[in-house]
Amino acid sequence: MVHHQPGIIMSLSTAQYSSVQHSSPTPWAMAWEWLARPTHYRAVRNLRLALEDGDAARLASLLEPAVAVVVDDGHAEQHSIKVVDGEYDAVALLLLGMGGQPGRCLLERSVNGQAGLFLRQDDETTATITIDFTGRLVSVVWIRLRPLMLRHWNTV
Repeated sequence: MVHHQPGIIMSLSTAQYSSVQHSSPTPWAMAWEWLARPTHYRAVRNLRLALEDGDAARLASLLEPAVAVVVDDGHAEQHSIKVVDGEYDAVALLLLGMGGQPGRCLLERSVNGQAGLFLRQDDETTATITIDFTGRLVSVVWIRLRPLMLRHWNTV
């Protein structure tokens, strides 16, 4: 498992990841998640609109200066995760990968119980995107390419 902090990429052992992942949230954290949910869905909508319009300035205004974009290539055998740091590189990557092109669309969907996006190309879901926030700004964009679970949904 890769854990990302601004400027640092480090690997966690399975035991370390398990202890972090399974720690129970505090009542305050659960309340904050419930209260922030509508704000996050609005922010995801604004992100989608900026991407569809190809508006780099508006997209940059939604991102934290130290934003990270984490791209998981989705390959089972040769798993690879790439991380892009910083507003400038994040804007370039997001507009290139998700900007409006023929046959490509972004759909607002709940992904893993939080506001997210599906990237579709010619009626096939090619990526799921989840977004983490620091306050009202996007701090991390998680992109999973070729989501294995969704391959079955596309064929039904």
